[in-house]
Amino acid sequence: MSGLAARTERPEPKALGAFYTEEAAANRLVEWAIRDDNVSVLDPSCGDGAFLVAAATRLEKLGSFSPRLHGVDVSADALRESRQHVRNARLVESDFFDLTPKSLPQFDCVVGNPPFIRYQTFNSDLASKGHLRAMEAGCQLPRLASSWAPFVVHSVRFLRYGGRLAMVMPSELGHAMYAREVLKYLVRHFKNVAIEMFRDKLFGGLGQSTVLLFCDGYGEACREFTVTAAENLHSSVKTTRAVDLKEIASGRFRLSHYLLPDAMISLYEALAAHPRVRRLGDVADVGIGYVTGANNFFHLSDDERRQWKIGEKFLRPAALNLRDVEGASFHTQQWAARREAGEKIFLLSLPAIAKELLPVPIQRYLDQGENDGIADRYKCRKRKFWYVVPHVRVADAFLSYMSGDMPRLVTNAAALVAPNTIHLLRFLNGHDANSYAVAWRNSLTRLSCEMEGHALGGGLFKIEPSEAERILVVAPSASHAQMLLNHSSRSLTNSRDQSLDLFDRHLLKNEIGLSESECLSLSEAAERMEQWRKHQ
Repeated sequence: MSGLAARTERPEPKALGAFYTEEAAANRLVEWAIRDDNVSVLDPSCGDGAFLVAAATRLEKLGSFSPRLHGVDVSADALRESRQHVRNARLVESDFFDLTPKSLPQFDCVVGNPPFIRYQTFNSDLASKGHLRAMEAGCQLPRLASSWAPFVVHSVRFLRYGGRLAMVMPSELGHAMYAREVLKYLVRHFKNVAIEMFRDKLFGGLGQSTVLLFCDGYGEACREFTVTAAENLHSSVKTTRAVDLKEIASGRFRLSHYLLPDAMISLYEALAAHPRVRRLGDVADVGIGYVTGANNFFHLSDDERRQWKIGEKFLRPAALNLRDVEGASFHTQQWAARREAGEKIFLLSLPAIAKELLPVPIQRYLDQGENDGIADRYKCRKRKFWYVVPHVRVADAFLSYMSGDMPRLVTNAAALVAPNTIHLLRFLNGHDANSYAVAWRNSLTRLSCEMEGHALGGGLFKIEPSEAERILVVAPSASHAQMLLNHSSRSLTNSRDQSLDLFDRHLLKNEIGLSESECLSLSEAAERMEQWRKHQ
């Protein structure tokens, strides 16, 4: 595997998950890890040698003139470049997962940046080398784990007792389901674990957000786990909070929560217990929409429908996104406006019968799909009839899956179907979708979205169904629900801050009884988390 940071003009390293580390991040990790001149150092994904150079420099300053440095990389080109930068290191050309602790000596320090290959490109079969190496170390990772997860676990096995691990990590460490197993593994094997996160991006050319991981005292169970937040690597103003190890054991740990002061966490937890506040999963089932396997083929515009002469009997009105949906409901008029604008607003919905029994125009359209290879796509070829999309249903409401700002929750007034680009909500008995939709826009829910969801590259915001179910929503009384409904259309003409202030006043102050300062604190906390997510 090849590691580190921002040379996007080189396609081969990027394909390998390689992003070559900026000097400041390498120095920060190496200076922490190397504390005397008589230590051995391994970089298991050395790339162009940024960590090895930093390690050699650090050891020389400490008085060592014969540093014991090892580097591993799968790329011969990367190793040639590394060899030019640091000449007194032993470099090994190999897939790191092909090496075992018997292949190399044990080390005092393991430093570097694991490859950030997503599971879609990483061989994520449970029998893959990475998963097998993690299992050998006693860490059972789920199939969809990205490659960095088994890489970090495997790296630990090359440490001697008391050793230190210092690595660049994707921010997924703080929220991904599979990261929970990595964190549990680390607290079982290191006396001290610390994470540092930064408002400024560590790597300008890397779309993914990153944090720094520091693990000390290999071979002992964890006594201290801390999270530090700072503006950037050079900031002198930092806030450090201790992590309750029970959060790690239970899987409740969320890195983003440590951006907030203890007083805000206490207020948030108190509001979660308020009789007028619910978790979204307590009032509605949250699920994904249907999976077509080829959205562009299975969704048609009105012009395409007419061109292929497909009757509306075989089409269902659909919403592919919530972009520009105004108000608390997705109305028929808004869907019709998309239809007039030429957007894809129909789902091809066919009965489960042989193609030859379908109308000739539809047969021709399916023939075109087969010529284009649609029938051979993974989701399609698994079906009995490749052209029949399963699990199509009309939900009570929609929730944004990915967004730049606060996600939208709107009722499905137009009775539309939707693919898995939107979450579908079915409200449970006794809970009115309209009331929760009009009450959605308030600072508590906005903060909860930031706390329960997670960031993608470029500041994009993503909420998985399990995360959405934990979002705090306010259950307004009937009188307040009607009042909010009356105000909702007018509030849309205001700025987002004005709209939130209006809803905070009606919901959080009048309904729940919060003070002006508490409402302001919630709003400021949500704004802080959004700015960190966007690196603003």
